[in-house]
Amino acid sequence: MKPQTFSASRTARPRRPSVLAWPAWLRVLAVLPAVGLLWLAVAWAQMGATPW
Repeated sequence: MKPQTFSASRTARPRRPSVLAWPAWLRVLAVLPAVGLLWLAVAWAQMGATPW
C-alpha cells in the first residue's frame, strides 16, 4: 500500500485580501466603533468628577 500524501493546495486556506486593499469607506466603517469608544472614554475622563 502506498502512503497517502496531501498537497499543500488542499490544506491551505484561501488568502484574504489585506485590510489596506479595502476601499476607504470600508476601512472607516471597520475603525469607527473603536474610535467612538475612545472618544467616549476621553469625554468621561474629562468630566471633572474627582476620585474618592
